[in-house]
Amino acid sequence: MFAATPRKVLMLTRKTLIDSLKANGLTGEVTIDSAKAYIAKLDADGIKFTDADGAAIDVDAVWSTFSAVKVADDVASVKGSKAPHAAIADNDEPVSGGTPQRFSIGSSIKKAYAAKIKSGRAVFHDADQAEAFGSWARLALLGTYDYGSQKRADIDICRKAQVEFNNQLGGALVPIEFLPNLVFLTEQYGIARKVANVVPMSRDVMTVPRKTGLASMVPVAETGTMTPADNSYNNVTLTAKKYGVLYQISRELMADSAVNIADDVARSIAESQAIAEDNAYFLGDGTSTYANQVGLANALPASAYVDVSLTWPNMTVASFTTVMGSVENVNPARLAFVCSRQFFAQVMLRVDKTANQFKELTMGGLGGDATFLGYPVFFSQVLPKASGSNIKSCYFGDFTGGTMLGDRRQLEIQTSDQFYFNNDSIAVRGTSRFCVDVHGDGRGSTYGPVVCLVGD
Repeated sequence: MFAATPRKVLMLTRKTLIDSLKANGLTGEVTIDSAKAYIAKLDADGIKFTDADGAAIDVDAVWSTFSAVKVADDVASVKGSKAPHAAIADNDEPVSGGTPQRFSIGSSIKKAYAAKIKSGRAVFHDADQAEAFGSWARLALLGTYDYGSQKRADIDICRKAQVEFNNQLGGALVPIEFLPNLVFLTEQYGIARKVANVVPMSRDVMTVPRKTGLASMVPVAETGTMTPADNSYNNVTLTAKKYGVLYQISRELMADSAVNIADDVARSIAESQAIAEDNAYFLGDGTSTYANQVGLANALPASAYVDVSLTWPNMTVASFTTVMGSVENVNPARLAFVCSRQFFAQVMLRVDKTANQFKELTMGGLGGDATFLGYPVFFSQVLPKASGSNIKSCYFGDFTGGTMLGDRRQLEIQTSDQFYFNNDSIAVRGTSRFCVDVHGDGRGSTYGPVVCLVGD
């Protein structure tokens, strides 16, 4: 009779569990309580944190188990994942045959990111793209700093993703593979880039021709003589302005999951540029605060600021039809409103419900965030959020026909690991070059293609 072969039993240890939890997104000091809480959170998110056999982990039992552990350098050993963290392997424990068994949780971070994508909270379209951007970000931001096997994993991921990066002097341009995501995110936050005529600039100062008048066609008698006439033209001049932002990023963040880093860095970069563009486009007053640029709040003809002499609670449909009927020389297919979400909710939504008893105002559609009186509405949070004296509350018109946003250079990132040396952080400098120009129709119109509703 042959003896039964004993089943191989995996002996998990506290170190194994802690390393696995950190590899799958847990940050900070790990205690038995925080370990239990994080596993419970994963479970609530639909992610099962189990051992290699699929069994639930007894945290109390594992916490009291100690042994030496070793970490595999081969990133590919994490089954079903390209995540840039090492697989965790138990050391030689007393199991049958003396053969250690690997412990692998799998890529719960990617599963969690998939849930974010589904709910619309993610920056990137899939976890692999986020991971590639996160790995590139770490390589670009940390420059020549050697952060061990993690750096080798990041390089490998970037090569597989066919991302070309340059770490000379610790700086790199955002790779073209990721620019669509950043531009998309910028459009989500920056309304100027959505509504203005975006013009790529091939040099620092660029002139764009504009037709300001048409030759008149006049009655001509039979065999009569016609007098020559010409169209009139002038130029709109775009002068690129440099904008920058300086971040302070902890090394602990850099050691986090590439997927998490991707969302944080991409969102921060895009939001910073989008806010700067919106401020210049809407609020620019010609001062150094806005790089001497003049935006809609100050560049329209004087008559284009239509004062209805009403506070927000007292505005009516007539307040809006007045400005809608004032625009001149427009393409009707491009007309739209721009205001803050607060103005839309407090004024537009109320006016629509009052005028159309049981008709709900359509949210979204026609390329905007909402619609009002048949036109798309775009939300910009740099515009007024509450009623007040002489408030430039809302804009309406053909923004594409009357304004430009010159795009001279896309985002550039440079870093220094010495600037914040005293607190072990990394300085990250992001810069871009753009400009805004509210040029109107160039015909000396009373109102022009864009008007502003001003309230008291």
